[in-house]
This record gives sequence, structure tokens and C-alpha cells, in this order.
Amino acid sequence: MKKEEAFVGEFKELLLDYVRFKRNLGYKYDTTPANLRRFSEFSLHYDIVNKSLSRQLVLDWTARRKNEGVKTWEHRSSDLRQFALYLQDKGYDAFIPLGKRKVSRGDFVPYIFTHDEIECFFKACDSILPHPLSNKHDSYPLLFRLLYCCGLRISEAIHLKVSDVDLHTGVLFIRESKFNKDRLIPMSESLREMCMQYTRKLSRHSESENYFLRLKKGTPLNHSTVYKSFRELLWKAGISHGGKGKGPRLHDLRHTFCVHTIASQVNNGIDLYCALPILSAYLGHTSVAATQHYVRLTVEAYPELMEQVSRTCAYIFPEVELK
Repeated sequence: MKKEEAFVGEFKELLLDYVRFKRNLGYKYDTTPANLRRFSEFSLHYDIVNKSLSRQLVLDWTARRKNEGVKTWEHRSSDLRQFALYLQDKGYDAFIPLGKRKVSRGDFVPYIFTHDEIECFFKACDSILPHPLSNKHDSYPLLFRLLYCCGLRISEAIHLKVSDVDLHTGVLFIRESKFNKDRLIPMSESLREMCMQYTRKLSRHSESENYFLRLKKGTPLNHSTVYKSFRELLWKAGISHGGKGKGPRLHDLRHTFCVHTIASQVNNGIDLYCALPILSAYLGHTSVAATQHYVRLTVEAYPELMEQVSRTCAYIFPEVELK
């Protein structure tokens, strides 16, 4: 790992403690320290008393710079905002810059594919024609099935190494995913067979540290390129897209996996009280509470299951007394 440059100035010890605190919570925190280090250098030009984060220092640092991209500006401001909140929590005076409003789960409704749409989408994937400069016709049908059938995040799928795919047991090893969590993902027999066919064709002589799903030159698949192909395949499958930010998104394949899994469990009479912790671990969620969100989505997608869900998972839907 590349050695990080040290913080400087009045806030250097607090900045170091803050970064350690975040990493102990499970955040990778790879890019934020660099922003905060530049902030610590910027703060050298100000008179700081009792480690107080003044309004003027904050406003000067968070002002948008000439030719600075919106995302870069927002990330830089957000990094300082989080540090300022940390200072306040530790009892120091700190001016809190305004934060960008994030879309909450209550605001955003993911797109849940129907089973027919999933079938049409995979038919479109399987119809990708071979090209002498590309191996999309081999890698994309497997990639999109991994997203839906295993509920993987796109970053988890494209960063799988050859050594992470156990073809004998049919288990995927997801390394250092969100919140630095590792987990094991068992595959269905049909998906394991598909991975074996892909390996026999493209990866038979690959080194263990090579990317499992990769371009012809050996580099991993690119997120933006995959998304572009995803949009094209949706159109080919007859599934309309609402435009940028409206979906369906790649991540909606993971959402759909969750909803279809819960619906199947309910139909099979499985107690969700026992099943949700297992699904939570499978998905790599930090808590069961994050997984419970999908119960509501399942009921919305399959309203006929409401009565069954209410019986097996009543603790999620508390009764409300009308007065």
C-alpha cells in the first residue's frame, strides 16, 4: 500500500484520529485522507485558536474553484463537513458547511424486474454476436447472471479474480467489498456450470491473480462500458429506460434478486424472521435492518403476498392504533 503523506498544522492529530476512526468502522477511506491532507496544508495560512474550525476557514476551503468539476467540489466539501461534525462531537468549536442533500431510500424506488423481463433480458445477453476485438459475447451473459443470480454489486463482479471462483464447490469468494467485508457466495449448479464453460473457453491457463471476467487484453471490465451495454440490452429486450438516474440501473439487478428471493421464500412458507439474517449475510449487509427494506419492496411488487408476509414477518409491520 502506498504510504500516505502526513497531516500538518493545528488539526494534524485530530485528522489522524478521525481517519483511524473511520477505518475502524469499516470504511476503506482511500481518497478522503488526500483531500484532508490538502486541507491541513491550506489551514497553515490561518490563525487557529484552541483547534477551532472557523467559519471563514471553512467557507474559503469549500468555495468552488475555477474549472473545478461539480463532483470534485462536492466531494471536497463533504470530506470537510464530516470532519467538522467529528470535531463538534469531540467538543471542539467547528463551523459546519452545508451538505448536499442525498436521495434517501424513501425518495428512490428501485426498478424491480418481472420474471418475464429477466428472461427476455438474458435472451438479449445470449444473442450478443462475437467480435474479433471483443469477448463480450462470452463475458457479458455470465456477468449479468452473476449480478442477478447472486445479488452481487457490479464492483464485486468485475473485480473477481480467478482464485475467487471455486469451480469445484461452486462458491465465490468476495474480498474486501463494501465496508471491507469478505463473504462466501454459493452459486446454483447451472451458474457453476456456466462458469466452468467460460473457464474452459477463456481462462483455462490463467494465473490465480488474473481477473476472472476480463477484456481480451487482460484488464477488468469497465463499469461505464458495462452500463452502456446494459442500456443497449434493455432496449433489445423491450424494457424501457426512464433516463439517467431513473433506471433501470445495474444495481437494480441486485434489488430484483432480493425481492425475487424473498417472494420465493414466502411462497414456500419459510419464516422470514429466520431467513432475513441469512439473506443479509449473503448480500454483505452490515445489519438485518438494511435487508428488511426489501420486504416492503416485495409486498409492493407482489401485493398478493401481503397476508403471508404479515403472518411470517409481523415484527416489521407494527400495528398502528387509530385514535
